[in-house]
Amino acid sequence: MYKKLILLPLIFLVFISCQDEIKILEPKVFADSIEFPFESRKNGKFMTIFRNNTNESISFSLVMVKQGEVLKDSQKIDFCPDVNNIKKNIVLPEWFMVNFNVAVVPDSSVENPNDHPNLVSYALPKGTYLLINMDTEECNNNTYEVFDITTNEAMGG
Repeated sequence: MYKKLILLPLIFLVFISCQDEIKILEPKVFADSIEFPFESRKNGKFMTIFRNNTNESISFSLVMVKQGEVLKDSQKIDFCPDVNNIKKNIVLPEWFMVNFNVAVVPDSSVENPNDHPNLVSYALPKGTYLLINMDTEECNNNTYEVFDITTNEAMGG
């Protein structure tokens, strides 16, 4: 009887802890562009290791463009005027800065890949987001990435 009481919680613990598979996304940052692995996602809870294969640190910013709503045809919108304003430290009042000027160190300088400095965990609410390469002077559709989070699953709702 006592063996069953001890064994049962252990089985539940193993079952529950193995239930969620953690997949780490690997966006790539370059001197003049960013490549993000998705355009739209239901759940805003994810982990990323920003990959930088250059020899210099590259800065990025993550901005929430539209809170609580996904912009229609967000992939087709030209955000360059607003991106240029952000680079000049001018932010639209309805935009929310999630990360500002975060340095992505070169992968070649990472001493311990198990403690990667470019690892970031997000739990983003529903909305449209921009990931902006802050080191480029000109703006085009390669210097920022647009992605949508379509539900509030990461917020528990």
